[in-house]
Amino acid sequence: MTVSERNRLRAGLFLSGLLLICCVSLIPKARAETYDFDEGMEVLTEGLISKSKKFAKTERVAVFGIIESKSRKKWEISAHIEDGIVDVLVNNGYTVIERRRIDDVIKREVKTSTDVWFDEAQAAQFGKLVGADIVVTGRYVKWGRTMLRVSIRAIDVSQGRILAVNKVKILTDRIGDLLRPVEAEPKEEPEKPQPRQQPDYQGSQQKSDPPVNPPPQAVQPAPPPAPVLGYYCCDQFGYRRCQLVQPLPIGGSCFCYGQGYGYVCQ
Repeated sequence: MTVSERNRLRAGLFLSGLLLICCVSLIPKARAETYDFDEGMEVLTEGLISKSKKFAKTERVAVFGIIESKSRKKWEISAHIEDGIVDVLVNNGYTVIERRRIDDVIKREVKTSTDVWFDEAQAAQFGKLVGADIVVTGRYVKWGRTMLRVSIRAIDVSQGRILAVNKVKILTDRIGDLLRPVEAEPKEEPEKPQPRQQPDYQGSQQKSDPPVNPPPQAVQPAPPPAPVLGYYCCDQFGYRRCQLVQPLPIGGSCFCYGQGYGYVCQ
């Protein structure tokens, strides 16, 4: 092999190597963009921390208001996402405001729509009420049939500005039952005031006695009819014997002088 042939061979190999390097550089790098839920929460939270310079471990963090984008309401998965973020923050040494304290302030202070969670100024104002330095809030939406896209942001409470944002896609094969709105709690009806009972002379509550039916009134017998009076004393055959001195009830006994006893008749 001559020198010229060797040079041509070397040049060909060099050009082939350059072409191979260019092809490899043009191939997009494969990125794991879809995660299982627990792994997704870890990637989501740690990515948010790494993107913010102020996210120091001395800062107090409040995690709340993560809602579904379209309905702008809390689904059952909301609490699990917030808990997953809190777990990662605590495991990395951050101070997180207790959820019970946040819920108490929400019930007492917040009376507007859930849009306040994604408004930097109002979210920061609420963060001051719970004593936080940084607020982590966000939204999520179903991304196709098998994925859930979760986006969160860190807000500086003192300045009301966004420190960092991050998002991740999560597989929904294990959390499908949680992708539904939270059922509204039934409202408690206020108790109606009970009428106060007047105390008796002994100071105790007077109990009303059951009504007593009045005894039936005795039926008065009808007065007997007035007797029919007769003016004569008759014998047993109804013949008059004598006239009576005064009228007597008919049928009663009477006496006629010289004729004996009979009965009163007309």
